[in-house]
Amino acid sequence: MAKTRNLLFEPCISDISYDFLEHSKLYSYQAKEYSERLNAVMSSDYFMRNISHHSIELGFCEEYDLAINTPLPPLAKALNQLNQERSSQRNYDPDNKLSLQDLSQFLYLSYSITQRFDPLLLIPPRRNIPSGGGLYPIDVYVINQLIEELPLGVFLYDLFSSKLKLIHAFKDREELKVALNTTLFAEQKNDIDYSNSSAFMVLGAELERSCFKYLDRGIRWAMIEAGEIVQSMYLASGSLAMRTCAIGGFNDEALAQLISYQNPSQITLLALSLGK
Repeated sequence: MAKTRNLLFEPCISDISYDFLEHSKLYSYQAKEYSERLNAVMSSDYFMRNISHHSIELGFCEEYDLAINTPLPPLAKALNQLNQERSSQRNYDPDNKLSLQDLSQFLYLSYSITQRFDPLLLIPPRRNIPSGGGLYPIDVYVINQLIEELPLGVFLYDLFSSKLKLIHAFKDREELKVALNTTLFAEQKNDIDYSNSSAFMVLGAELERSCFKYLDRGIRWAMIEAGEIVQSMYLASGSLAMRTCAIGGFNDEALAQLISYQNPSQITLLALSLGK
């Protein structure tokens, strides 16, 4: 009989994939050029007009109208309303900060357990977002800035116990300010109201959780899953009258270090600002 392989401890990610991940990172020395490129696109009427109307050109083909004006059932109406509320909001009310209850409701609606582990059927715990193979390589971290019931610090959101676990505490607001500037380029960019954001979400991926089963293709599933969680966060913020905005421009290495990542297979994929 062939010896059983322990796939959990075998190298699963190729050097080529690591090269791609490395080349897609953003560093502080690139921030100014990156920001200038974004501003050039966003401030151009030509670019924005073409972007807003882009579609695949198929030429002549048969077309069929969709029945989009038919009555929706109650849950579908609620989803439609949430979809209308879903948007990126970059400015936050300095006099209306989030509370711990606000954050708790936001995290629960965004990312939570919907089915516990069944030892008889070997069904793993299910969550409110789909995951390739039910492996869930994404973890959610919270950087608290203005929520008074919490210390200034970085927390891991443990959705199994519904707790925030403090993994790094800032000694004062000045240290937090330096960390936000180092990781999110808060002082170098004016596209988001960083100073009045109550908290920041960070989506980190442990790629080995997915790649031990799917090899390099598991990287795709991790990135797709991060997008699913972001969409869930946008809908949650809309339902709670909060404001959020995804942040794609950040210092990958500095942000990974801030949330205590140490291995090459641990990468930061996205951040979000959150406020009212």
